Amino acid sequence: MIVEPATAADLDAIDEIEQHSFKAPWPRSVFEGELARDFARIDVVRDPHVIAFNNYWLVAGELHILAIATHPDRRRSGIGGRLLAHAMEAARAVGATLATLEVRKGNLPAIALYERAGFVTVHTRQRYYQDDGEDALVMLCELTARRS
Repeated sequence: MIVEPATAADLDAIDEIEQHSFKAPWPRSVFEGELARDFARIDVVRDPHVIAFNNYWLVAGELHILAIATHPDRRRSGIGGRLLAHAMEAARAVGATLATLEVRKGNLPAIALYERAGFVTVHTRQRYYQDDGEDALVMLCELTARRS
């Protein structure tokens, strides 16, 4: 498996994974816009085709995770954790000291992934998700020390 920056040629695969992964998937145009932003990153995992992606921002000394998704046929094999670790290392490399994210309160697999990486819940945003009113957990992780 290879983790590398996404290109425009990866957008079809990213869109397919997005459609299979989220209750309210983002349109392809969102990812097109992310590829054009200086502070935004989209990493993909290839094996040999795109099987997962991580969309995140590196801004103001922080890492902000927007979305991590793996193709349904490849889930539960550590790929999401590998993408998260890669983003956290990239953030440390540019001096970021904090990682943040929002996750659906009911997304227990994602919450477990983030907790294994050192994230802790610091706040609940009531009725955050517009599609169904589900709450979001706001999670933070200090990036100053590597986790084993």
